[in-house]
Amino acid sequence: MTINTKIISIALLLFSVNSLAAIASNQQGTNANDGIQESNLKLGLAWYRENPPKYETHLLQGTFEFMLKDRIGVRGSAGVPLSKVITNMEYYPFSLGAAFHLFPRFWFDIYLGAESGFVYLKSSTLSQNWSPKITAFTGITLYYWGIFFVEGEVGYSVIQYAKDIPLDLSAPTYRIRMGFYF
Repeated sequence: MTINTKIISIALLLFSVNSLAAIASNQQGTNANDGIQESNLKLGLAWYRENPPKYETHLLQGTFEFMLKDRIGVRGSAGVPLSKVITNMEYYPFSLGAAFHLFPRFWFDIYLGAESGFVYLKSSTLSQNWSPKITAFTGITLYYWGIFFVEGEVGYSVIQYAKDIPLDLSAPTYRIRMGFYF
């Protein structure tokens, strides 16, 4: 193939992809087909890992995200522990936050944001306490069949327990979430 043939082939391919995106219903501001937009609500369940290895906790989280605008969503989550390194440790996080979405109304989306909230902590060596929590995160979501999504997320959570003894539970976090949106 000559260089001109390659350029023409690439140009036709790009034109075709652009034309398909232009006629997709969710790209014209009508009801979403695949991808979120303003006034959509996402509900999901997530596996979530947080805390440093010495105190590692795996959680099942219920999550929501409501899209205020095409690119800005308000989100929240609450979790229950599935497993933990420390036996008899009670660890229940609750948080609210916001996310900025780079590709609204598209079948995949990259986002970033922050959450803050509280974690209920108690163990045999720690008295019960509500500790503050702040998490910055980024992730990618794949939307499919017009109603379902799956997403992966990484972040860094800052949690300080300081009631009886200073304890730093700050560490990277990982979340895999699945659910539906409407």
